[in-house]
Amino acid sequence: MINLHVVPVQGEPFDHPFDGDSLVVGRASDSDLVIEDRFLSRRHSRIFRRDGRLMIEDLGSRNGTLLNGGPVRDPVPLELGDVIKISGSVITVLDAGSAAEAPRPQELPDHTILRSASGLLSHVSSDSSQLRGEAAVRRYAERLRLVNDVHRALGQSIELDELLELILERVFDHLRPEQGAIFLKRGAELELAAKRSVSGVDADFVTSRSLQSEVTDKGMAALVLDVESDERFASAQSILFSGIRSLVAAPLLDTREIGSRGQDGGALGMIVLSSRAGVRKFSEEDMELLVSLASVAALSLRNVSLAAEAVERRRLEKELALGRRIQKALLPAELPRIEGYELYAHNIPSRGVSGDYYVVLERGGTEVVLMVADVSGKGIAASILTASLEALAAGPIEDGLAPDEILNRLSRLLHQRTPPEKYATAVLAVLDPATGALAYANAGHNPALIVRDDGKVDELASTGLPIGLVPGAEYQAGQATLGEGDTLLLYTDGITEAMNGDGEEYGEERLIEFCRNHREHSLEQVARLLAADLEGFARSQAFDDDRTVVMARRM
Repeated sequence: MINLHVVPVQGEPFDHPFDGDSLVVGRASDSDLVIEDRFLSRRHSRIFRRDGRLMIEDLGSRNGTLLNGGPVRDPVPLELGDVIKISGSVITVLDAGSAAEAPRPQELPDHTILRSASGLLSHVSSDSSQLRGEAAVRRYAERLRLVNDVHRALGQSIELDELLELILERVFDHLRPEQGAIFLKRGAELELAAKRSVSGVDADFVTSRSLQSEVTDKGMAALVLDVESDERFASAQSILFSGIRSLVAAPLLDTREIGSRGQDGGALGMIVLSSRAGVRKFSEEDMELLVSLASVAALSLRNVSLAAEAVERRRLEKELALGRRIQKALLPAELPRIEGYELYAHNIPSRGVSGDYYVVLERGGTEVVLMVADVSGKGIAASILTASLEALAAGPIEDGLAPDEILNRLSRLLHQRTPPEKYATAVLAVLDPATGALAYANAGHNPALIVRDDGKVDELASTGLPIGLVPGAEYQAGQATLGEGDTLLLYTDGITEAMNGDGEEYGEERLIEFCRNHREHSLEQVARLLAADLEGFARSQAFDDDRTVVMARRM
């Protein structure tokens, strides 16, 4: 048999023996262990035996159950000496012989009261069914009127600073503090966002980190009846010297984040009110009202935040659309028509704008330059580097330089103008349409493929480092020839590194096999079928990288 030593929030401590299989704790008269505490649920928690072990579980209570300071969400084992906290009451698990010597567990001092904010909200929302007497009904109706008044007032479409001032104004109207402040979370930190004080009171507002933790991290409402006696404020000398004695705080609780079993979710911040001794002493009823007002304020703050996020999202979408239009203008509007050849190129960005870039142009009436480049990074930053790369490449290409000379100059210029982590891979080929002769250079890029008419595939491998990666990089030139029916394919790794849900890459071998099997189709059909094959392979998995292909076939 064990003994449960109970220290209720009201009344004297008592012992309750337990030697059965199950014991329900709550405020309902039919509970096995009845504790008078209006913040307890009717059936709050249960102590029971399972496989010879003593266990405890929360029964979906409004305020939750704490075991040794931690929340009980699923059934957990109990040991002798464990301390159970339900609302303001404490139960210590002892063996039967320890009852007389059981020490009273350390409780919060009488001058400090902490309550679960979500529990208070649930209690207020269900309070009407338990009202007794005309005065109680009148008080409940007045509270609803106040909350509704604040809700309407905060329903305006205003900026954040105006909203914070309006929240404090309404809180001051209804709770009459001398000082008030709103703290908001900025990442992991809590920052003072707004403050207010009555005339003649120092406007500086100081609070303690431990109180902030209780309110914002744990979702607790706090009522401090005597600041001077609370160790949380021992280091807050400015508060003590100001004469402040009574303080009430409530989390700005995002009620959508409250779990189905009543556990508190993260708070957006907190509201803190204070007054000096002899001017205003806050009560539990004030704490309940502040929790209700803070909940309405949190909803308004969330709506303002969502509206601001929507505006910012639309702005970014417009910038992305503009960036894509500019980027498209850098790509060839149409491909040259070369007698005896079929040409095709396209680029599909993964994030609105692309870090890929390609060139297909006729040079001097006797050559065709084909180039594909892939800059480091993704998104807007990569697209800016792509535009820079296009500008730097234009001159050497127009000057009629050979592929290796173009990459030598491009790498030097890019390295001079960008930080070390910014570089690009590229493959560049110059085709003589009359003979099919192909000169190329590959700067750390995926090997270009020549799919022969008979199905054989040749790879044009790397001939140097990525451009812009190191100063003084030099590139070697390679030579090949396109015969009748042969196809040259330049592509970026967004194709070969496309992944499916199993983490498998599309891969170079699969691409080679695809090209070999579809070499009889037109280049436009090859591109369309390749896109479909990639979609089928990815199986709805998003593409993480841009996909670019440039193809040339000798007829």
